[in-house]
Amino acid sequence: MVLCWIALPIFAVLGIFSAKYRKLTIESLECLFKTATFQKCKSGLDDRIKSQITGKLLKFSPATAKVFYKHYKIISLILLILFAWSTYASAVGVYNYIEYGNCNGPSSDEFCILDPTGQNSATCGIPGAVTGNENIIYPKPDMNRPIIGNKDAGLTMIEFGCYVCPYTNKAEETVREVLDYYDGKVNLQFVDYPIPGHEYSYESSMAIKCAEEQGKYEEYHNKLFAQNLNFTNETFGNIASELDLNVGQFGICMQNRTYNDEIEKDKQMAIAAGVQGTPTFFVNEQTIVGPKPFKTFKTVINGELKKVQ
Repeated sequence: MVLCWIALPIFAVLGIFSAKYRKLTIESLECLFKTATFQKCKSGLDDRIKSQITGKLLKFSPATAKVFYKHYKIISLILLILFAWSTYASAVGVYNYIEYGNCNGPSSDEFCILDPTGQNSATCGIPGAVTGNENIIYPKPDMNRPIIGNKDAGLTMIEFGCYVCPYTNKAEETVREVLDYYDGKVNLQFVDYPIPGHEYSYESSMAIKCAEEQGKYEEYHNKLFAQNLNFTNETFGNIASELDLNVGQFGICMQNRTYNDEIEKDKQMAIAAGVQGTPTFFVNEQTIVGPKPFKTFKTVINGELKKVQ
């Protein structure tokens, strides 16, 4: 009977292509139904499967065939447990993909067979990031930092991102969709993390802070993303000019690296939070890694909004 459980899905798939296996599928179902209703299964399918496998094993290794024939109930039970676990894991993976866009959940960037290219979970990795850190310090909204969106919203999403990271840029459209959808309920605090080795990443982090100094944080933030990763040495000054900033003051701020200490503090906060790459989002203590689809954010945010309402 145990082998019938394993054989049923196999025969069901093969039955799509062969009438022979369709008959075996029906036979497996009938056997399982009778067993479930405490009737004796008389089809002998279990024994036929056992005999066929034993016969094939005899051709290669009589000793192995003997062990299988003698202990087939234990072996088939082990296979059933493995099959059940595999089915459960697959179901969880499909559920996670439907809900979060990744088989492993919103906070994972591991391989997902339903997202083979990894586009929903890709990040710009942070060199030297601590993996498996159990002492994570979840970031909290800082009222001394700029807020994007409605300042009175009850829930703040914190994003660690890099302006020259393609995955942070890819996520920006979804972030805007989230802020529009949850207007008045959710806002954003962006913590820039310049990825070492990414050209202009440090300059963009310094530039946004120099723009904040003159009260044009959000406008400059939007302009940086509008560059679509096309940065030059003149980009930052040009944006400052477009936004009517005091270009001289801005240039001195950039040249003197006035906010270098603040940038380093942001990096340490990211490390303490266990951030492995950008973008990484925190909604209270829920983590979303990579440019996940809108539905991922919606599922996580709805859950957190219920806690604060």
